[in-house]
Amino acid sequence: MAELSNDIPYLQGIIPSLHTPFNKKNKIDIPCLRKLIDHTIATGCAGMLVGAVAGENSSLSFDEKNILLNECVTYNRNRIPIIVSCTAKNQMERVSLSKNAKELGADWILCQAPENIFGSELVQCFNEIAEVGPDNLMIQDLSWTDYGMSDEDIILLYKNVNKFKSLKIEVLNSGPKYTRVLDITDHKLHLSGGWAIMGMIEALNRGVHALIPSTMEIIYNKIYALYLENKIEDSRKLFSQILPILSFTHQHIDISIKFSKILRVKEGIFNTNYCRQPVKDFDQFQIEEATLHIKKVLDLQNSLNNN
Repeated sequence: MAELSNDIPYLQGIIPSLHTPFNKKNKIDIPCLRKLIDHTIATGCAGMLVGAVAGENSSLSFDEKNILLNECVTYNRNRIPIIVSCTAKNQMERVSLSKNAKELGADWILCQAPENIFGSELVQCFNEIAEVGPDNLMIQDLSWTDYGMSDEDIILLYKNVNKFKSLKIEVLNSGPKYTRVLDITDHKLHLSGGWAIMGMIEALNRGVHALIPSTMEIIYNKIYALYLENKIEDSRKLFSQILPILSFTHQHIDISIKFSKILRVKEGIFNTNYCRQPVKDFDQFQIEEATLHIKKVLDLQNSLNNN
């Protein structure tokens, strides 16, 4: 894995992207959110990301995003680093969320690169967000259909946005892009991966510093610990046990979110598995598959806890 300067509080390890629990009235379930934060800390995670894609960002109103931000940062009480998503549909909301994150004392903000903005306009966009926010900005390079941001734009941002400290890459064929970005930034830019978690071991071999999956923290932390101990084959063997689960959940982000919330209910962390549109309920066949996979997760987690 790549080594980074200690001058900045870089995140290294497993940093789950938290799902947003909703109650039966379709409101953010604050008690369950607190349970999830406690669980994330208790399982030894290196940090947490809140209000991002897994947290159903696109379904949250601006006021709800602020409620989520305020509650998570305040309840966490600096126990572990927290990354607050400032992704929003317009620049005014992004800037406002970034400012609120700084006022609350968040270490990091994450913001997805807006669509159809490039070059100097993209630099200006992120400088406006970074100027009022915390000292550390993570940019989310997300595309479900192509290779995401150009290398030229990434290096332009790296050279011109002082607080740009990390890039979260979630694009087609993420592996080679990890390597290219590390090379063009002289291995000084922090890299994380999320949706491409199916390539976890490859990502670690390439020098990625953090992985941002969702749920299964006990399992991911053990895989990561084995890798750090140079027990690479043991790490691979454990990872291979969850590949059928990832094959099911990674058919689509909506399936991943629904599955994760069902799992959280089984773990006793969430009271409901309610998701907002466009995430749909599973049909009978999906329920049957999810039930088998969830049993596998719970059994594996219990086994690791007892060893």
